[in-house]
Amino acid sequence: MVNAAFPCNHVRVRRLFASGAIVGSALLLAACGGTDGRDLARYYDEGGLCCVALPADNEIVVPHPQPAQDGPGLLAGVVSSPPAPSPSPQSSFGTNLAPTEQPDQTIYQAFAMSTDGFEDLQEMSLYFLTGDPSVDVLVDDPIRLDGEPGELVVADVRSAGTVTASVAVAMTLGDGQTGYLVAAVFPPGGWDEERADFQRVLHSFRARVPPGLTTFPVAAEGS
Repeated sequence: MVNAAFPCNHVRVRRLFASGAIVGSALLLAACGGTDGRDLARYYDEGGLCCVALPADNEIVVPHPQPAQDGPGLLAGVVSSPPAPSPSPQSSFGTNLAPTEQPDQTIYQAFAMSTDGFEDLQEMSLYFLTGDPSVDVLVDDPIRLDGEPGELVVADVRSAGTVTASVAVAMTLGDGQTGYLVAAVFPPGGWDEERADFQRVLHSFRARVPPGLTTFPVAAEGS
């Protein structure tokens, strides 16, 4: 969806969120393991549209709202990305003194959007994810997101015939006017390792909270 560090490669989402996409982000992930059991901290949308617990060590970017243009409009959102790994100390001979540790690469995203243009959850899913031919759906299950009927889709993303990343996306039409989407983009084949943390994030999600609360230091997109 939206991440200033990743170009957009998903045509459907490009029309809505011009600076990035779920699938666009996924295409750039390397194949290395994720990290489970992350410490979470609650993020509050300053306009009160939602709150969600995200990895406490991550860097937070808040995209600008975008009006509806041939699709749903972005009302609020947040992108949570792991910080860049610190370089390993080196000896005078140029060799690393510390063992190489695989960095966390999982990106979390949460968005509030206008959903009055969707007839049902299947149409919403097709628009954002399953209608893309590069996406191979592995899981498509009904869920509840903050008590509202929703859909969980887990999928592999292919580029040139190779699985380059995996995604988990939970979405709901909400009240029919404002809906929500929560996603994780992670290295290919990592759903078993990511499932527990993603479920914790989903269970923490709440719509319509008191505005003005903050936990994370945040940066506006493009700042």
